[in-house]
Amino acid sequence: MKFWMSPNVSVRTDQFAEAVRFYNQVIGFEIRSQGDTTADLDASPLNLFIDDDRELEGPVMELFVDDLEAAREVLVANGCEVLRWKGKGQDCYIQDPFGVRFNIWEE
Repeated sequence: MKFWMSPNVSVRTDQFAEAVRFYNQVIGFEIRSQGDTTADLDASPLNLFIDDDRELEGPVMELFVDDLEAAREVLVANGCEVLRWKGKGQDCYIQDPFGVRFNIWEE
């Protein structure tokens, strides 16, 4: 099983507008696009997504994999907790044994 880091990081929050304002106006990241519940900001070399999420708050990094379901099996067998699993092309969040949250994304 091969994992590799994605350049995508998400901030999940129930304070969407405030977070977008903070990362844009205080930190200075340019807004590439923004909707009612998600914003994409240029945090070069990373892509920072701000998402309105009232169930799962905090930062989420992303890992790319070749096989989503095989990755889930390996991660769970090694102490990870599934936080949200919607399947390929959607949110597949795990928390590792050290408290770091990742979205697992099949390339």
